[in-house]
Amino acid sequence: MPRSSLALRPATVADVTALLALMDSVQAWLVARGRPEQWGTVPFSRIPGFPGRVAGWAREGVITLAERDGRCVGMLAAAPGVPPRIPAGTVPGGSMFIHTVLTDRGADGRGVGTALLAEAERLAVAHGAPALALDHWAGSPELGRLYDERGYVKVTEYTGEQAGEPVRNAVRVRPLRASG
Repeated sequence: MPRSSLALRPATVADVTALLALMDSVQAWLVARGRPEQWGTVPFSRIPGFPGRVAGWAREGVITLAERDGRCVGMLAAAPGVPPRIPAGTVPGGSMFIHTVLTDRGADGRGVGTALLAEAERLAVAHGAPALALDHWAGSPELGRLYDERGYVKVTEYTGEQAGEPVRNAVRVRPLRASG
């Protein structure tokens, strides 16, 4: 049976439970593959204050939800501006920052990441951003290759914290073509 088509839409507060379930499932998938350093071992839905943060992002229009047959299979959180954790001067001013992009790890998630990254570019162009930027766990060669293939250039690394432990993160920038 062919997969149903993918729909992207702004997330609402009513989607928070589905978004957290998706995030928890991806986090469990990472832990099961021996990668607790990427997102830690505590499910996002159990991190104090995190469900409220996701609800706030939904209210602010920061999250794009990807769904098939009404089921959440991916999410993108992207907004103008760079978080304070990113070393100053590494990302062009006015850039759109991808806070997270994740997909269902099953068959329904295939192709969703590509669609969400294209949506991030569409949003960035609509905001007149000169670039898209993101950070990710530097311990993942797969993430490095994935973003390299999509034109995201590593500009620096920094040490963050995950579950009280230091963790290396890579910052990547993808310049956008000037319109006109």
